[in-house]
Amino acid sequence: MSVRGIRIWRRNDARFQPSILVEKNGLDGSLLFQGGAIATLDSDSTEVERRSYQKIVDAYGILGVLAITKDESVLVAVTGVLSVGQLYGADILKITNVEFISLRTFGSVENVDSRIVDLQRLLSSQMFYFSSLQSYDLTRSAQHRDSHDGSDARFFWNRSLHFSFQRYGIDTDNWLLKCMAGSVLVRVVYVGANTGRVALISRLSCERVGTRFNVRGANYLGNVANFVETEQLLLFDEKECSLLQIRGSIPLFWEQPGVNVGSHKVKLRAFETSLPAYHRHLSQLKHRYGEFAIVNLLGRKEGERVLSDAFKTQHKNSHFAPLVDFIDFDYHAQMKLSKEAIMHLKKKMAPHMERHGFFYSMGNDIVKRQSGVIRTNCLDCLDRTNSVQTAIGLQMSHDQVAFLNLNAGKVNVEQRVEEILKDLWQKNGDQCSTIYAGTGALDGKSKLKDASRSLARTIQNNLMDGAKQESFDLFLTGAAYDPRLFDRACNILPPSLIQEYADAVSQLVERSPEIAEPQSIKIFVGTWNVNGGKNIHNVAFRNESSLSHWIFANSMTRLVSVEEEQLADIVAIGVEELVDLNASNMVKASTTNQRMWCESIRKTLAEKAPFVLIGSEQLVGVCLFLFARPKISPYLKDFAVASVKTGMGGATGNKGSVAFRIVVFSTSICFICSHFAAGQNEVKDRNEDFATTLKKIRFPLGREIYSHDVIFWFGDFNYRISLSGEEVKTAVRNGDLSKLVEHDQLTQQKALGQTFAGFNEGQLGFAPTYKYDTFSDDYDTSEKCRAPAWTDRVLWKDQRKKGKTLLLSYDRSELKTSDHRPVGAVFKVETFKVDGKKCVELIEDVVESMGPPDGTIVVNIVGKQRFPPQMFPPIHEKLKELGAMVQLSKFDNGDLWIVLNSGEMALAALSMDGLKIGTDQISVKLRSPDWAYALKPHLSDFDLESFEVSPDEETLIGGADGAVFEFADEDEDSISVMNMTLTGSAPDRPRPPSARSEAISMANLEWPTERQDVLSTSMPTRASSASLANSSWYEHVPPLAPPTTRPTPPQSNNNKTPQQACLFNPFTQSSPAPPPPTIPLPPTRGASVGPGPPAVPMRKAPPPPPRPVIPPRPKNM
Repeated sequence: MSVRGIRIWRRNDARFQPSILVEKNGLDGSLLFQGGAIATLDSDSTEVERRSYQKIVDAYGILGVLAITKDESVLVAVTGVLSVGQLYGADILKITNVEFISLRTFGSVENVDSRIVDLQRLLSSQMFYFSSLQSYDLTRSAQHRDSHDGSDARFFWNRSLHFSFQRYGIDTDNWLLKCMAGSVLVRVVYVGANTGRVALISRLSCERVGTRFNVRGANYLGNVANFVETEQLLLFDEKECSLLQIRGSIPLFWEQPGVNVGSHKVKLRAFETSLPAYHRHLSQLKHRYGEFAIVNLLGRKEGERVLSDAFKTQHKNSHFAPLVDFIDFDYHAQMKLSKEAIMHLKKKMAPHMERHGFFYSMGNDIVKRQSGVIRTNCLDCLDRTNSVQTAIGLQMSHDQVAFLNLNAGKVNVEQRVEEILKDLWQKNGDQCSTIYAGTGALDGKSKLKDASRSLARTIQNNLMDGAKQESFDLFLTGAAYDPRLFDRACNILPPSLIQEYADAVSQLVERSPEIAEPQSIKIFVGTWNVNGGKNIHNVAFRNESSLSHWIFANSMTRLVSVEEEQLADIVAIGVEELVDLNASNMVKASTTNQRMWCESIRKTLAEKAPFVLIGSEQLVGVCLFLFARPKISPYLKDFAVASVKTGMGGATGNKGSVAFRIVVFSTSICFICSHFAAGQNEVKDRNEDFATTLKKIRFPLGREIYSHDVIFWFGDFNYRISLSGEEVKTAVRNGDLSKLVEHDQLTQQKALGQTFAGFNEGQLGFAPTYKYDTFSDDYDTSEKCRAPAWTDRVLWKDQRKKGKTLLLSYDRSELKTSDHRPVGAVFKVETFKVDGKKCVELIEDVVESMGPPDGTIVVNIVGKQRFPPQMFPPIHEKLKELGAMVQLSKFDNGDLWIVLNSGEMALAALSMDGLKIGTDQISVKLRSPDWAYALKPHLSDFDLESFEVSPDEETLIGGADGAVFEFADEDEDSISVMNMTLTGSAPDRPRPPSARSEAISMANLEWPTERQDVLSTSMPTRASSASLANSSWYEHVPPLAPPTTRPTPPQSNNNKTPQQACLFNPFTQSSPAPPPPTIPLPPTRGASVGPGPPAVPMRKAPPPPPRPVIPPRPKNM
């Protein structure tokens, strides 16, 4: 591959449509790209065709065809490579440069789409590799090459770029490259007269790929970020030894904003929602690797502690707990005590390494297989993971060398191989780190070097990762679909089929009601401008109405029924002016009020039924909370957050919007909470705020607000009533609300199409909600005496043709702690649950009805060996009469091949078979008569799992006791809010299997004595979770030295919340700690100081259950 064996030619004659011709050394003929079609030409036709073409570039290979828009596709050619060595006789080449050749235009593709520059930078970043020989597939390890057909889709990055060629029957093995991303390092070792090779190959999965702060945790399919399979390969003569290790992000739903230098703030979503993804991830590992063990290297500082506790709890509650060992090792803390601490971890991993072994073969005979792997993770799966995987690799290298019998002579090959592997593992860590974080790994050997790389990571993550993430998405998914169509397809189809059956997507979406069963759910949407948010205490302690009168209204308003079976399934609450909109909060808003309001809402919901917190996001004063019932949690997926500032032209967040997206079954729903510009006459500014929000809110994969099936838009829109204050008050007293509606600015602007076009709103049958005197029923009596208005609104839009979203109630509540009244609405939304088996049947039916994907017919004249060229014009006219468009035509073995614009047209053209033109009878046949069988979808069990929730997952979700959610607030010491299932008592759950100990809840906290200024909630004490540290399912590595006792922090008057002093870590302490000091507070008027919550009796840890017998693995993995 040192020679550029690909020649690419272009026809630049503007009289004809753009055409590209590709030739390859060693292959007869060429590929012709024209009109969106691809065809092969023989040598003679190529020679004739090439005369009207000009060569534009020589290349080392072709990656495929990428659709960058609906109307533009590009040919991706590799024009720069660097050899990294040889394996199995093949050159392993690193891609250093690519070029994009437009297939639809004559000009430069960079002028068509600016994203091409960023994509070219990504593909030329030296993270992609390919093999020069098709006999060696880089995507498969040595162990899996003989047991699977085809490439491993997880590591086959340009797989979707091959689909266009497969559609037209092109042999992709001959014409295209297969590239993987990651790292390939090869070194030559000489043993006497023999030559061997030591290689380290890290394969990065493309199933959930992205940059450090854009992609974290798992998606609903169980795919995790930064999943890497690393193969340590030793080749000598015909002998080969292969050791596999894997790494991957923690398989929970979590994220980490990348806005702070050195910050480890972690945001977690509810425990229940990530359980199906956790189960699927471990199921996939078991299916692909057999036995495996988990090594968790997270520490006990900041967000890592909460994430690590959640990880252990999730594993404890899963059905994999008896089968998969969980080794917990605080890498930073242990290595800080002694560099020899790694030896203690090795002792814990030694039984697994010995039992798993490695792959070994001699020639074509497989001597032994690796029966399992070790899955290692830290926060980023970078520096700490690199260190531990290096230790495993070096230790196992001794056994590999022994199996290869390389130390038989006098030369100490073992030491030489170990030195080579040390260097390879260090370079491998740098490469993996560069892909995910933008810089090399932090090895801890040089503080100056590590500090420099940390700073570089921060700059990279905050300034450049957005464009890099977009390039990843463009390369892997393309942009051939309308955003709305793409979103619908992702919700109802297995991801593996969307690109493979691109032409069928629109029909599949159109016929989706045939495969979906209606599921009605109730959604409560509420909005309240709380005027700084601090008066929430007064709701409880000044004998005013409580939040339950808003969320669970009385029988007159019926916002939410008080019967549990009729409660809302999803509760979305938007709060405006959560903090004072002053300069300091606009720069950096505190999240103290966010936590306080979240706890108050959760406590209110728990009075009626269990709820879990799905998400909470704050943008200065705008905050959005989303809760769901546990029974519906396993059917929620693709949760995402977006926000936009609209204050001062988008420069500040005193005004703005926060948006959530989520898919319920197969129905996508978007919730937007907004606070628009204030002022009686600033109608234009409010319209512009709406337009800005609509334009700038973007979710992953380019999804917009209008990409969703159902949209709920609510908040303080600040639209006023164009009447004087006295006129408004008089109309309210007289009950003449219809007069006010006529002058309502939002109603008027909607009618003019200036804002909220196509959105619906319930009848304004309640009095204006703004502006009141606090704790009063009187409208504003201040000097400004603002005119009352309906500033607080709830609107919705259902974009489905057959979707049904019904408004059940729309009213306000009489809570008086703010100058606004809260507004709530209850909706009945019809969602659709897809049946996986019916989906496969529908795909088969649609593919069969669409005809052959290549749209190619073969025409000849009966009784003649060669098709006469003069017969082409009349045949072309007949095709035009049928409505078929000819994209490409050629002569092949005496026949005329015609590529039409679709498979349906090819089927229609069969009606011309036997037609007589003059005295000649024509024969028309399909080039691919058995296309229906060839295109039958081949779905794995994991593809079908995207539709279903297993009974095991439903059991665990129904019985989960706790979850985790953390708010990041830099004003305060790293505080974690534990999101328990919102119920007064533990829900009923099935009896656990006898082989498992009782599931452990994340809700094991001790709370301080009830204070007068804080809403209290009943929590179990820390003693109730003392058994977890002794659980037989966790192998906790003991420290080398006893932990130091941290002194009690001094009391301060900085108004910190009590949660700061009461968090307890149940995983590292086996006995209760002394209670936190009581801080005396002055009594609050109208409130009484009561005792704290009752203590939960201490329980003894159950005896460790017998370890189950692991069944033997099959010989062939």
